[in-house]
Amino acid sequence: MSARFPTELAANLWTGDASPTAALDEAARKWGLKERMEKVSRELAAAEPVDLRDWRHPQVGWGLVLPDDDALPAAARATADDAPEPIRELLAARSGAPVLRYRAETGARFLRRYYPDGSAQDIAISGAGARGVAPGALPYYLLIYAGPEVIPWRFQYLLNQPCFAGRLTLTDTALENYVNALLKEWDGAGCDPHQPVVWTVDHGGGDITTLMRKAIAEPVAEKLAADSQIGAGLRLLDDADATLAALKTTLAQRQPALIVTTSHGQTGPLQDPAKMAASLGALVDGQHLTLDIDALLADWQPDGAIWYAHACCSAGCDNSNSYKELVPAGSPLATVLDGVAALGAQAAPLPQRLLGAAKPLRAFIGHVEPTFDWTLRQPETGQVLTRTTIAALYDHMHRAQPEPVGMAFNPGYKVVGELFQQWQQLTRQFASATTAERDFIRLMTASAQLAALDRQSLVILGDPTVALPPL
Repeated sequence: MSARFPTELAANLWTGDASPTAALDEAARKWGLKERMEKVSRELAAAEPVDLRDWRHPQVGWGLVLPDDDALPAAARATADDAPEPIRELLAARSGAPVLRYRAETGARFLRRYYPDGSAQDIAISGAGARGVAPGALPYYLLIYAGPEVIPWRFQYLLNQPCFAGRLTLTDTALENYVNALLKEWDGAGCDPHQPVVWTVDHGGGDITTLMRKAIAEPVAEKLAADSQIGAGLRLLDDADATLAALKTTLAQRQPALIVTTSHGQTGPLQDPAKMAASLGALVDGQHLTLDIDALLADWQPDGAIWYAHACCSAGCDNSNSYKELVPAGSPLATVLDGVAALGAQAAPLPQRLLGAAKPLRAFIGHVEPTFDWTLRQPETGQVLTRTTIAALYDHMHRAQPEPVGMAFNPGYKVVGELFQQWQQLTRQFASATTAERDFIRLMTASAQLAALDRQSLVILGDPTVALPPL
């Protein structure tokens, strides 16, 4: 090899008379062993993206969303002085976090940010604007502090796609309990991430609870049981164990950090709206008994747990029926849907009580309005469509550094946009379709729109920055 290697070096130079060359002697051969490259002081590649789990990073950010109030001076609206003291303490502790204001007339497009000098700016909530806490930027993590009668659920649905949104509606001692625990980051909380509880009711006979069990509860339980740090620590309550008595006892004994429940949610009695509101979304067990929150909290404190409840109205209800005309007027389902909407927009009692407990829940994930089987399973093929929910509850929330709950569930909200796009394309096909094709397209547009509305109504109650304790 060395015999064939050139011993003379030529350069692309010209002196006017010749192009000089040089023979390489022994000293020249040692030249390559010495480092002569100049040190480069700057990165030649683009910076790595920030880790969205780090909500404290200024390019990620956390912000507080409050209702706007034209009675306040503009400069005052840059602060949270019109919010309760615990909310003001939370904002002060999260240095640099902006206050963003919701306005009904622009809520579908903007959040308004006021500045100390009295100026204001409308910040787009959709699109590709700047992110973080800098002026003009939209934080990824947003906490709404207002009831849904003031800042509508539909605004939270909208925020869920570009942001990681949560909501608090607590007041007085309940709010103090939650914010105090949040500020301490649940330091010393007794919940155990190695002892998750999955409770799943199955009434059989074609009831939707069978589908919820197979599409959500069992796949989540399988993933948790296969985790080497959880394994036998999982407690699955199903079949004869799917009772409220067993759930209450198990929570008290095991103090799980993650609770997953699938069941019907109470939406009656329709003839007594006050009683229906008091038990709205309450879990219904295998014996058709409904959860007594007082009895639950008498023996157990959430103490930093996160609860996912797949049940109708488990998070609350809205002031209108999103599914009007989907089912025949006067049918049992239509009557219930209208009866729930007649209650007005509100959060359900269970998450309120758990988030405001003496040792509060970190976050509650549940549905506003009823849920449907077409969202869990593709009606044409029977394909199960719960991958993003299962991934949120295990893959994202059980990483070595767990994702905050708002980030963990965000991929599921992205599907809402896909479903509305599918609905739009199907409606365009309808005009040129044959009569036979139109009947099919009508069903498919109903399916796409139903699934989109159902998925978007899954909301996070609590601060979106909270995460499970790492294993």
